[in-house]
Amino acid sequence: MDGNAPVTPVATPDWRTILEAAVKNHERGKAGVADRLGVGRSYVSQILSTGKSARPAPPKFVERVIASFHTVNCPYTGWETPYADCAKANGPVPTFNPLLVQRWRACQGCPNKPAKESKQ
Repeated sequence: MDGNAPVTPVATPDWRTILEAAVKNHERGKAGVADRLGVGRSYVSQILSTGKSARPAPPKFVERVIASFHTVNCPYTGWETPYADCAKANGPVPTFNPLLVQRWRACQGCPNKPAKESKQ
């Protein structure tokens, strides 16, 4: 990838669809997903039962769902990678390891790179 090409930030994935798929695919269903997210099974059930037009889910919960269950196909490695690893591209350059620097540089032009959060 060209390191000088402008990067269009990727849109936030649909966390509700990711959560529903995680519950469907987990052997323990809602209980297993809730354990992985660090919340109660009833909380996951409540979030899933509320309509999309209802009160939105807390941002921290949405972040946990995306970080825990969303994966992207990494163009650098060619593997399915947790989306949370893509956020490392917004961090400082890992100067202590040449291989990590090489990956960090590749991430700078990646279409999966999340938008950088603005600090106010």
